[in-house]
Amino acid sequence: MKIDLAVLELTCSRLCHDLISPIGAVNNGLELLEDEEDPALVAEARALAARSARRASILLQAYRCAIGNAGNQASFGFGEAIKLARDFLEGGKVSLSGVPAMSPSDLPGGWSKLLLIMVILMSETLPRGGDLHLSVQGEGPAARFMLVSEGAQIVFPEDHKVLLAGENGQATLDARNVLAYLTGTLAARLKLKIEATQPSPTRLEIRIA
Repeated sequence: MKIDLAVLELTCSRLCHDLISPIGAVNNGLELLEDEEDPALVAEARALAARSARRASILLQAYRCAIGNAGNQASFGFGEAIKLARDFLEGGKVSLSGVPAMSPSDLPGGWSKLLLIMVILMSETLPRGGDLHLSVQGEGPAARFMLVSEGAQIVFPEDHKVLLAGENGQATLDARNVLAYLTGTLAARLKLKIEATQPSPTRLEIRIA
């Protein structure tokens, strides 16, 4: 097994970056509880710690499946990927729409993992909020999906497009774009191609072909 230590380090940096804020907030809430006697402030500190602990738990569960081995398991299906995606977006400015009422059947291993990591990555293209619209076509190994970001502002760095396409030699990896690299690498492992197009400043389309 070949392991790229630099990619491992950057992935850990990305994970720690996302977790540091909610875990720090849990710590702040607990510190307030130690000395605070005002009932209103105690309640506020407890609520802060509870919200932040939930957020940290959601991030860990989502990344465990999106970039960890849990997402490769046969038991990790479409429904669980959608639930984790919605939890990940909870409380933020990005919503997920277009989820089919019936889950596609007989999906190949790794397909749902790719969907989850794509939702996480695409949510970052909407810094001012907006909608992520999912459309799914087909069943089994022929199943494909498309995600569309729509919002007042789309941020999609050129190196993300390159990395999603699997052209890894044309971009310098860092903690900011390592998720795009992992997504492109996962798609290649599944023998799928990711095509990104931006027809307007407020719309970005990502197709899995």
